[in-house]
Amino acid sequence: MLPGGGQPWPLGRVMAGMTRSLALFLGAALALAGGVAARPAYDLAPVDAEAERLVGKYSLAGASLRLARGGAVVHRQTYGGYSGNERLAIASASKWLSALTLARLVERGDLRWDSTVGEYFPDAPVATRAITLAQLFSHTSGLRADDVPCVSDRFTTLQACAREILAVPVLAAPGTVFSYGGNSMHVAGAMAEIATGQAWDDLFIAQMVQPLGLTETDWTAGTNRAGYVRNANPRIAGGARSTLDDYGRVMDMVLAGGLHEGQSFLRAQTLATMALDRAAGLVIVNTPVPDYDFGYGIGQWVEAKDAFGATYRVSSPGAFGFTPWVDWQNGSSGVLLVSGNGGLMRDDLTALERLCLKQLDFERTTNSTLRPPGPLPAVSTPPPPRHSPPATRRVPTTLDATRRAL
Repeated sequence: MLPGGGQPWPLGRVMAGMTRSLALFLGAALALAGGVAARPAYDLAPVDAEAERLVGKYSLAGASLRLARGGAVVHRQTYGGYSGNERLAIASASKWLSALTLARLVERGDLRWDSTVGEYFPDAPVATRAITLAQLFSHTSGLRADDVPCVSDRFTTLQACAREILAVPVLAAPGTVFSYGGNSMHVAGAMAEIATGQAWDDLFIAQMVQPLGLTETDWTAGTNRAGYVRNANPRIAGGARSTLDDYGRVMDMVLAGGLHEGQSFLRAQTLATMALDRAAGLVIVNTPVPDYDFGYGIGQWVEAKDAFGATYRVSSPGAFGFTPWVDWQNGSSGVLLVSGNGGLMRDDLTALERLCLKQLDFERTTNSTLRPPGPLPAVSTPPPPRHSPPATRRVPTTLDATRRAL
């Protein structure tokens, strides 16, 4: 059903009238609203065989796989010794969760993608003040990639660590190089704390955990404690832990063009902006996937673009092998949960992802009047701020004090 109780329009008619840059995303949302026929049966035996081979080849404790399409989980399988309920460190898959948290704040008007470091850290070194939030979260900020030691320090704060990061001499001018690393995202998380007056844990709970119904995701990957464990210095770029089904719920929302259980969680335009390849044309200084022709958006890899330049597949694999992806053209998403050497397994993990996409492919409805979506917009226009921000922002005292992580 559409807002107001009307029936879904024919998908071709709707997509033909859309702006080309958003057709892919809103088409996915309409599909989940009931605008497509019942899904066909899929032959996923080759996928299961490949996953079993992966577990054996790398002597993994196990693996779990969740594939979704059309608003439903079409395949959920475990391999080796896994039960499907494992809660594991997800490393760089955390970046996508952080990016979506920030996107919610952008939509609320607390932040803008072009908010600068200088707005929140006016005493930061001059070379860092013009860096934008989008650059911080797309590895194009010019900050150095090697983690500053405080990023892994459980006994400091996100605010204190961000200031240490900003004090390090920059690698290059903002927007001139792509250098993959976690320092810049740490600074972005600190900006979010200042903008809202809330600690990162409180932001994440309010913007992700509660609205999406997450029950096993937090920012303390180094512990086995149950429940949500708070962390005063969360590793924004790689410190989360989660489960197959929790992360799968996030991917369901992204695949649906920002819808969650029929309600808007994020605008399709916001997801389009996040999926824009911001590394295109830049000097590549540091990348963990040199053998792949991937771009990078905001908190996610751009794996594939169509002939018109529109992104249609994004992912955020982690160092331990945890691999989530969304493919709007294919109409499916996947989460592969493993724990091993992600770098060593990368080719096999990517091959398994591609096999999933192949086995889930279907004959899409053809319409000669439709054209592929055009290039995504370079920036989105955020809603007006709910209030005028002060010229100088001060860190709330609750965030400024040194707090010991639980």
